[in-house]
Amino acid sequence: MDEGQAIAIRPVTASLLDADIEVLKLSLRTTNVLRIHQLHTVGDVTRVPAKKLFVLSRLGRNSLREIVESMQRRGLRLAD
Repeated sequence: MDEGQAIAIRPVTASLLDADIEVLKLSLRTTNVLRIHQLHTVGDVTRVPAKKLFVLSRLGRNSLREIVESMQRRGLRLAD
């Protein structure tokens, strides 16, 4: 898979990938950390592997779990 491609578990509309991360209904802290690191859309987040998200400053294990669970509920997953 090419770097930068969003990965979906089931077919996802482009509008979901283009949607603001607010649709993931993450905690304010997690949302702010993603925004600080220039991850503004759902598609931006799907293109980043969990390992890279985990090493972002101020993004801990619980925040990463929150992101993964929210994305799974929407049929999405992080890049490998």
